[in-house]
Amino acid sequence: MPAQLSHRETRALFIAFADEELPTDTAREVRSHLDTCGECQRGWQAYSSTVLRVRQAPRHKAPPALASQVLARVKRQRRSGLRGLNLMHAHYRLPVEILIPVLLAAAVAAYLLVSSP
Repeated sequence: MPAQLSHRETRALFIAFADEELPTDTAREVRSHLDTCGECQRGWQAYSSTVLRVRQAPRHKAPPALASQVLARVKRQRRSGLRGLNLMHAHYRLPVEILIPVLLAAAVAAYLLVSSP
């Protein structure tokens, strides 16, 4: 007999369970856990009712101008992907590079003050 799913494992499978994308055996394990666990069953009821509300919400199509703007921005970011990543890295690296010599100087100054007669 296979080990039963834990609460965490069961909740992690809610998305695939709601979309009926789980293999039959796994879906059966989720259903079995839900049948015996009131806490996960309440969680599943809340999750599935939210999914149902979202699926019933009216869908709107984005204006063509917005869609083309989004696609242009995505293409631009893909082209400058590594360059943007390097700039971000330099932004966060700079304070550390400044902080280390300052801390080192402060430690040397403190040592000299403490060790002076």
